[in-house]
Amino acid sequence: YEHIRNKDYGLSPEIPPDKRTLSQFRRFTGRAEGLSISFEAHLLGSKIEYDEAQDTLIIRNLPTQLRDQLKRRKD
Repeated sequence: YEHIRNKDYGLSPEIPPDKRTLSQFRRFTGRAEGLSISFEAHLLGSKIEYDEAQDTLIIRNLPTQLRDQLKRRKD
């Protein structure tokens, strides 16, 4: 197996990253005064909407666990 492991396959030692793929995994995060928010960048514009003028985030399709906690708090 040693001869196979050391064989040169002609592959580049570095593969340049695809920037579109990487941006999907970039996260927006923030924490202050008991609030912590973190989400993947690709959700912005679909599940998450940012209103710069109002300095607000609208979050759609909340995670089930969070939604259940909010409903219990209300009752």
